[in-house]
Amino acid sequence: MTFTVFLSRLARRLVRPLSTTKVKMAGVGGAVPATAGAAAVIDGATTLNYISAFRLTSKDNQSSAVLGFEDNFWLWSVEAGFDLTHPPTPSSDPVEPRLTLQCALTPITVDPAKTALLIIDMQNYNLAKELGNHVKAYHDAEDNILKYAIPAARKTRIQIIWLTWGLTEADLEQMDPGVLRTFGWHSVRLDQPPPAPRPGEGARKDGERMNDKGLGEEIGEVTLENGTTVEGGRILMQGTWNAELHGPLAQAFTAGQTASRQDVRFHKNRNSGMCDKMTALTEYLEREQIKTLLFTGANTDQCVMGTLQDANLKGYDCVLLKDGCGTNSPEFAQLSAEYNCLRSWGFLSTCKDLATAAGVEVKNSSK
Repeated sequence: MTFTVFLSRLARRLVRPLSTTKVKMAGVGGAVPATAGAAAVIDGATTLNYISAFRLTSKDNQSSAVLGFEDNFWLWSVEAGFDLTHPPTPSSDPVEPRLTLQCALTPITVDPAKTALLIIDMQNYNLAKELGNHVKAYHDAEDNILKYAIPAARKTRIQIIWLTWGLTEADLEQMDPGVLRTFGWHSVRLDQPPPAPRPGEGARKDGERMNDKGLGEEIGEVTLENGTTVEGGRILMQGTWNAELHGPLAQAFTAGQTASRQDVRFHKNRNSGMCDKMTALTEYLEREQIKTLLFTGANTDQCVMGTLQDANLKGYDCVLLKDGCGTNSPEFAQLSAEYNCLRSWGFLSTCKDLATAAGVEVKNSSK
């Protein structure tokens, strides 16, 4: 059996027969058929008790649909794209206020009250030029976050969440070896002679060498651009200079403490801030009833995507703002993340599109 035939048979199984019961969809227009047993009529009103995990509205009417289940569903129409406002039921009145954001394949509509902008790992450790960080993609992302994403979030009262590495002694004691390798080793080209081994260390030919410093080790004194010096602190430990938000972003966070919707910050000890080992952010999102997450930060293909993928698997709506993300990986890593966020992991948009949706001036229209 060919792969094409397999997909065809699978699709026929997923698309279920539909009854003629109607469910009016807020903001979509008209009514769509519901699956058998999905709706109940109470006092003449149609209410939805269950929504199948996947369905088309009908074979002859594919202009609107409901996707999901009772506690987590989207509305869709050809004209409006995907409605991610999460009303109580598909027949509820449209959620207001709402914000329509243009994405790569389709527009989406979100409820600002249920939306958060995540700014991930934009710290001195990654961005400070005093530490030799000259990755243009990081600083381009920083500019777009400051000029467009943050002002748009402030104007529409989207929650801003700063998610950064911030280790404790307890974290170091329980750190997985894979994480230690990420920060403590670097690649060496196999076609080049290896560097001289350290005293007591035999030469290795595995293509990796230990860094001089790893997680929790002292950086030492750092000379800033203005000539003053600071203690860099232990790598990515809470309260150190290297783990603090980078200059202008730190100022934005401080300003956010008096915003109408106060900025919040969470520390993490893994690439993902929403993995099973990191529950504080997830608990906050559940408590605040936030459903939609807009992702920015560094590195796109590592900590940003790691958090985005965990969020997606937990049922959150995920949008990657590609011009607010940067990586020091090869270009194909950024492109792969963007490609997979077109549909598989959520939606793909930009900080500039968010600003446009919020009515924030965008001086340069190029994406």
